[in-house]
Amino acid sequence: MPKSKKTDLLSLLENHVDETSSLNWSGTLADYIQLVLDNPEIHMSSHTRVLKMIESHGIERAEDNSVKKYNFFDNDLFGIDESLSEIISYLKAASAGSEVSRRILLLYGPTSSGKSQLSVLLKKGLEAFSKTELGQTYCLEESPMYEDPLTAVPKALRQKFLDDYGVKIDGQLSPYMDLVLKEKYEGDFLRLPVKRMFFSEQSRIGVGTFVPSDKKSQDVSELVGSMDLSKIGQFGSESDPRAYRFDGELNVANRGIMEFVEMLKVDQKFLYVLLTLAQEKNIKTGRFPFIYADEFLLAHTNETEYKRFLAKDEMEALHDRIIVVKVPYNLQVSEEVRIYEKLIGQARFNGVHIAPYTLYCAAMFAILSRLKESKNNGLTPLNKMKLYDGEEIEGFSQTDIPTLRKEFEAEGMSGVSPRYIINRLSSALAQDNTSCITPIDAIRVVRDGFASNPKLDKDEIERLENILTTVIEEYSKVARNEVQKAFFVNFEAEIQNLLSNYMDHVGAYLDGARIEDEWGEYSPPNERLMRSIEEKVGITESGKNSFRQEIYRKMLKSARTNGGAYDYREHARLREALEKQLFDERQDVIRLTVSARNPDEEELKRVNVVVQTLCDKHGYNAESANKLLRYVSSLMARN
Repeated sequence: MPKSKKTDLLSLLENHVDETSSLNWSGTLADYIQLVLDNPEIHMSSHTRVLKMIESHGIERAEDNSVKKYNFFDNDLFGIDESLSEIISYLKAASAGSEVSRRILLLYGPTSSGKSQLSVLLKKGLEAFSKTELGQTYCLEESPMYEDPLTAVPKALRQKFLDDYGVKIDGQLSPYMDLVLKEKYEGDFLRLPVKRMFFSEQSRIGVGTFVPSDKKSQDVSELVGSMDLSKIGQFGSESDPRAYRFDGELNVANRGIMEFVEMLKVDQKFLYVLLTLAQEKNIKTGRFPFIYADEFLLAHTNETEYKRFLAKDEMEALHDRIIVVKVPYNLQVSEEVRIYEKLIGQARFNGVHIAPYTLYCAAMFAILSRLKESKNNGLTPLNKMKLYDGEEIEGFSQTDIPTLRKEFEAEGMSGVSPRYIINRLSSALAQDNTSCITPIDAIRVVRDGFASNPKLDKDEIERLENILTTVIEEYSKVARNEVQKAFFVNFEAEIQNLLSNYMDHVGAYLDGARIEDEWGEYSPPNERLMRSIEEKVGITESGKNSFRQEIYRKMLKSARTNGGAYDYREHARLREALEKQLFDERQDVIRLTVSARNPDEEELKRVNVVVQTLCDKHGYNAESANKLLRYVSSLMARN
């Protein structure tokens, strides 16, 4: 008899408990040293640990073996690859033991650009990593700061570890563990108990988070710990480390990550504590010597606070202890769509159907609001958006993107946030009796939110209205295209045949050769066919040669990477030309069918076939497909 789902779930939970328990390890420092000698890589700094955690999820490389992307970020952070690359560079330099490890990494950018999400991702990733074999981490069992066991090794013996095993030992025992070693273990450091530790923000082990609050009431003890008044009488002195609570965020974050939320909003006395930690890797508290701490200091703030901070001359020392990474809004439409898909997927909207291009239209609006208009007259904001998203734009290539980005250093630092878009889409999805939302619905709810947004003045609303007009125009083209494709029994096969035919004639034209027909007769390339396609995208008679050479070169490259078959999508203008050629051949049939107010039996049958095709092949449901046909019908009625 098969197991019930409840039994399976209980078994899964029991197995998880068993697996977690099996990870535990305890022993003496002597036992731990043997582990290190057998596998020196288990001894690593906080920065190295974070870097290895990221790399353990896999690295995708380009043809030249350079890093294309880190899989760790792939499903959570979108369109900020440049920022992530800078963060990885910081971690690599810090892991190498350079002075970079004595710097605070500060992320700054607009709200909802991914700064907090990145911090959360790294903290959760570190927690999971510490439970793997590669991420195993050990600490002194009695230390309230989860100290590295090797900090108990006398400095006179450390060079031997470095020379023979490449194990570099930094820091020293905390005042508390120094006292424990002397009084409880009589100085025999090899007897100190060691255990495996598992990072946990909830349990405050190796992960700390500091959030600024009222400057008048917030005390620095939240960072560095405080005296335990109940124990002062027991131990007789405020300078006895046993009467101190090592429970500040900097204490518990030792060996791992310390996150500072809106760091630059805190009182300056907090920043001086950070300065000491960044510069000396030490925490300074009253009545105690420096307390060594090895932690990845990660802070984030908004652009306004950052600029205000730079203007303060008295904070010059801290300026030099910070490495800044700008985290702008994503500028790629396809990545913006992924953001919305992820956020919407986290909620439950009772199976509401989202029609194709709904999220795309919302993403277009968001991206266009963030782009600056180029001084290059040949590049409209819409074309710039497409170029950034990997599309081919006449007169530009992907190699031009770095130059375009440099034209406006602040591009992506302002505009509509993903949070605004998701708020508006969610309001549409959550409406009673809503079974589907379309691109028109998305555009409408985005526009409806302008009036209630206190951050938008009259000029900004006008600018955003103009952007929405561009989005509507672009969607109208897409909508026509969707309907036109649905009228073909097999659109892909037909456009591929047209492409192959065109390429045969172009190849013969460029080679000065003749074309053999099905009867074995040879004739010159069909100039009329080639020009009818080329004229669809405005290729002039004088420009046809360079266009054909470019197409032929591009399609040959496409064929080499696609098993000998051309891919018309590899060239945006060629794709547009081929689609227009096919559509023009059936324009009258499409117009009559879609625009018929009282369709006859034959027209109704054709409409039903189109609706079914949109549902089966293009991701629509019956409701959204019919709404699409009505919209295209209204467009055709205007022309």
